[in-house]
Amino acid sequence: MKKRITLAFCILMFVLFAGGCIDELVPVDQQTSIGNISVYEFEAFTNYSFIDEEFIPTSTFYLTGEGLTKAVYMVENESVIDIIPLEDLRSSNEDPVNNIVVLGDYSSNLEASVPTFMNLSRSVEPAYINYTLSEDVIRGQKHIYITFSEPITGFVAFTMTTPRGQDFLYITTPPSVVRFVLPEGYTTGNPLIGKTSPTPDDTYYDSSGRNNLVWVNQGTATGSITERLQIFSNSTISQVNQAPRAISIKYYSESAPMGLMAAGGILGLAAFVVLSRSRRERKRLARIRESVEESFPGKDKNKKGKN
Repeated sequence: MKKRITLAFCILMFVLFAGGCIDELVPVDQQTSIGNISVYEFEAFTNYSFIDEEFIPTSTFYLTGEGLTKAVYMVENESVIDIIPLEDLRSSNEDPVNNIVVLGDYSSNLEASVPTFMNLSRSVEPAYINYTLSEDVIRGQKHIYITFSEPITGFVAFTMTTPRGQDFLYITTPPSVVRFVLPEGYTTGNPLIGKTSPTPDDTYYDSSGRNNLVWVNQGTATGSITERLQIFSNSTISQVNQAPRAISIKYYSESAPMGLMAAGGILGLAAFVVLSRSRRERKRLARIRESVEESFPGKDKNKKGKN
C-alpha cells in the first residue's frame, strides 16, 4: 500500500513538472506578425508627431459603418499596446482584435524620424516580430494587450470589431496625436444628427475626399492648473501624470441633413394639411348648427314667453 502511494505521488509530481516545462517552451498566446498588409493604409502622418524633435505617439482610425475599424499606430520604443475594444454583443463570437501587422524593427535597430516612417510606409511585406496577446478586465472594462518581446519602433496595425453604426469612442492618454478618417461621403458636426466631443484641433479632406479629424495632445493640462500641480508635487510638466480622456464621434452620410430637412418638410406639410382639415371641419359643423337653429324659429320665442 505504501509503495502504491509513493508511486502515485511520483507520477503526480512528474505530470506537474512536465506541464510546467511545456508551458515555458510553448507559450500559448505567442504569435508572429504575418498579417495581411494589403488591407491597411500606412501613411506617415507626421504633421504633429514631432515637437522639438521629440516623437509623439500617433494613432489613426479608419472608420466604417460595417462593424470594423482599422487602426494604425505610429510608435517609438514601445513594448505594450493597450487596446480597449468596443465589442458588439451581436458578434460575441468574433475576435475583437485581429489581423495584426507590424512594419518596423526593434528599437535598438531603428530610430524614430520622419524619413524612417516614410520608408516604412512603402514596405510591401510585414516585419516578423514576435508578440503576445493577453486580456484583462480593469474596473469592469476589458483590455487587450499586444506585448512585444522587445521595444519596437514603427507601425502597428490591427482591425477592431466595433458595434455597427456610425459611432466610435477612443480613450487617449497624452501626450498623443489621434486622427479619425471618416468613410468617403460621410461627415460630422451637425448637433441634431451627430457631432464630435471634444471639438477636434484640425479638420481637412484628404486626396480621396475623406474627412479627417485630428486631436493633438488631447487632455494635456495647461496654464495655471499645470503650475499648481507642479508646485503641489514639486515635479516638472513631463512628470505630471495626465488622466485619460475620451474622444467620441458620431458621423453620418453627407446627404443625411438634406434627408432630415426633407423629412421635416413632409411632416410639416402633413401637419398643415391635418390642421387645415380640422379647421374646415369645425367651420362646417358650425354652419350645420346654425342651420339647425334657424329651422326652429319658435324655440327662442318659447324661451322668452316663459320668462
